[in-house]
Amino acid sequence: SHLGVPRQRRAVGWDRLMAWFKVDDHLYSHPKWINLPKGARALWVTAGAWSAGQLLDGFIPAAALPLLNGTRAEAKRLVESGLWVEAPGGWTFHDWAAYQPTKQSVMDKRAKDAERLRVWREKRDQERGDSL
Repeated sequence: SHLGVPRQRRAVGWDRLMAWFKVDDHLYSHPKWINLPKGARALWVTAGAWSAGQLLDGFIPAAALPLLNGTRAEAKRLVESGLWVEAPGGWTFHDWAAYQPTKQSVMDKRAKDAERLRVWREKRDQERGDSL
């Protein structure tokens, strides 16, 4: 088992490298954040996690608002605050690449990790074969 979760109960892809959405620990006191209503704040966090998970580099399609439990009014408030920027078909997070992992960096890390794991498994299998 891994972390107390039996192998048969683990979710598929449980060990796949996740794309993380980073939130500054001083966000609560930032002037852009203080003036936002709770709904816009919730949308910002939910949309950030969703965009990171979808590897969209901070893009939020307008069609995704219902999925994210957000409204156009909340999106408008995020634009007015400077946290989002209007984009064709939706919005983007302001300065996403300056603070968040980009799709390219996530894909590069996944490829690097997969190669490292392949080499490790190959070495392990050779050592097992030599000892048998």
